[in-house]
Amino acid sequence: MTTRRAKRWDGELSSLSVDYLKDVLEKIQAYGVAVQFEFPGHAKMPIYQVINHRGYKMGFDGKHLLHSLNENGNVSDQLSAEFSIEQVQQAMQAPVAAPRARKSAGTRARKQAQPEQVEVDKYNYFRENRDWLPDDIQYYSDEISTMMRGGMTAEQAFGSILDEHYE
Repeated sequence: MTTRRAKRWDGELSSLSVDYLKDVLEKIQAYGVAVQFEFPGHAKMPIYQVINHRGYKMGFDGKHLLHSLNENGNVSDQLSAEFSIEQVQQAMQAPVAAPRARKSAGTRARKQAQPEQVEVDKYNYFRENRDWLPDDIQYYSDEISTMMRGGMTAEQAFGSILDEHYE
């Protein structure tokens, strides 16, 4: 069986995993128009910088967390060429896999459940407004979720709890 995905990054976008590239693409779409990776090293997932249309750079580590830039304004002294959004999307196109034999014994890993959209919206609202929300608002989390499932927005549900318990 041959594969185009190597264990370590070799300087080609095609050697990076599709999952890693999905997260990189998400950062590019959010913050810029191009990306540069640290030149090949020992990491499976290199640090990278997203470059916006003005040339400003934002660095990320291999786990897609913010990474500081060095004194030259880059994440590393050795960087790859700039890759556009289209190039990253093209590299994500997985080749047709050769048929593989299935294991006859063993357990199959369960897919992680995706969080409900209500919970995502509730968390995002909390994160954006935690500076002024009461410290113990989390005790009403289930009530807020129930209200949101009933058709309220996160803002309305939080407001209702604030009116009921804090005013």
